[in-house]
Amino acid sequence: MFRFTNRDVWVGSQVRRFQIVDHPGATAIWAEQDGSVLLVEQYRPAARRYMLELPGGTVEIGEEPMETARREFEGETGYIPEDLTALGHIYPSPGYTTEVMYIFKAKGLRPGTQNLDPGEDLRIRWLSLEELHTMVANGEIHDAKTLVAYYMCFAELSHQS
Repeated sequence: MFRFTNRDVWVGSQVRRFQIVDHPGATAIWAEQDGSVLLVEQYRPAARRYMLELPGGTVEIGEEPMETARREFEGETGYIPEDLTALGHIYPSPGYTTEVMYIFKAKGLRPGTQNLDPGEDLRIRWLSLEELHTMVANGEIHDAKTLVAYYMCFAELSHQS
């Protein structure tokens, strides 16, 4: 899935070689309904811990990020969004990877079919906005894409006011 490449880049007055992880991109989906936000809890081996985070996943070759978001959201959560809006994108680790994370907002959830990938073990968690605010304020949410989406959504709300 991932490839390492060497990239020679002019930095200042010299050429430097960088090792880059080529990544097809990923999605994260913020879903809010009836005053609660849908998160998933899963074990993340690199962090050596369970993490609460937004559902999402890796963009497949030839797939548009919006398609990925729909596929991954239903597959992980068992819900289908009636409306899916792009909030923007971020570069989670631009020092070593080409990964672009596309962040979406889902509305109008209706039941679909959960279809977890082989080996995927996650739990759906609905948190009230108040619970999520408290967890963010207390430093209990450690997933970067979730924090970025949280701030994007509340910046959007403050601009609408």
